[in-house]
Amino acid sequence: MKRRMMVALVCSAALIGSLATPAARADDNVDACGVVLCLAGVIAGGSGGKTCSEYEATYFSIVKFHNGHFDLSGTSSARGDFLNQCQSVGDDLKGSVNSKYGAVQSGP
Repeated sequence: MKRRMMVALVCSAALIGSLATPAARADDNVDACGVVLCLAGVIAGGSGGKTCSEYEATYFSIVKFHNGHFDLSGTSSARGDFLNQCQSVGDDLKGSVNSKYGAVQSGP
């Protein structure tokens, strides 16, 4: 009996999770969405391997300089603009990624 309830609970949670996942939008920048997912995974303690390395390199290649020096706010703003090209991911997730890595000169 306990096992059946547990299986039903897990199946219900999986169904709810799949319904809550937003669908990709036609105007999404695939690279921006990949960056958000990969770096959010890094924040959570994961690693996406080689695929995520490519997305991370794309994100960290966005660098702004001011008077010959690394511009923290300019870089963070430009990276935030890039992440905002992914419409199917919530602003909270994009914001947390950019808060952690937006002003970092090189990747994690």
